[in-house]
Amino acid sequence: MAKSSDKKPPNFWHVGDAYLHDLPEIAEAIKALVKKYPEFKTAMQKIGKLPWKKQAEGFEGLVSIIIGQQISLAAAAHIAERLRALMPEFTPENFLMLTEDKLREIGFSRQKVSYSRDIAKRIISGDFDPERLRDMDTDEALDELTSLKGIGMWSAEIYLMFCLGKPDVWPADDIGLLNGLQRFNGYKKRLDPERAREIGEKWAPYRTAAALIVWKA
Repeated sequence: MAKSSDKKPPNFWHVGDAYLHDLPEIAEAIKALVKKYPEFKTAMQKIGKLPWKKQAEGFEGLVSIIIGQQISLAAAAHIAERLRALMPEFTPENFLMLTEDKLREIGFSRQKVSYSRDIAKRIISGDFDPERLRDMDTDEALDELTSLKGIGMWSAEIYLMFCLGKPDVWPADDIGLLNGLQRFNGYKKRLDPERAREIGEKWAPYRTAAALIVWKA
């Protein structure tokens, strides 16, 4: 039996100061989808409220995404909590002060230590500036992000959606999205990412909102 002090960690993407659906561009996108597509209107009537929240931008957001790669949401939440407890402020400089042994102790793999340290060093050197991403179009921002070690297309798309609130991102490689799309459109089997990307084209320029609804529905 679990002790009364034990608690289940929150969903990794449900923690934050603001809901993604309250960001102006995403809120407008949801309205547009509901108005134009009956399936989204029906889905939102059933869903009510989308649970996802905006995540931290910059170095903190990127490291959080690296933490969450290929592990459960519960494990990711535990590691992120432990990491924040070690640093008075979540900065590249403070992160580089932590030893690999300490990071491994709280749950980082060696590879994730290497990826996170590389990003920290690139930010400090000025080789990579997360602030520039906000003013880039989606394709430019994806190219910039995927130049980082440990940040593939999925991670880059998730950063643009959850950390920057970009309104037209469709992470077609995400298994959760593929499963959701199967249910949403009533397909007998899960689609492959290429076909899912093609389907998402019709919902541009509102694909971030479409993805959030499809995930939940």
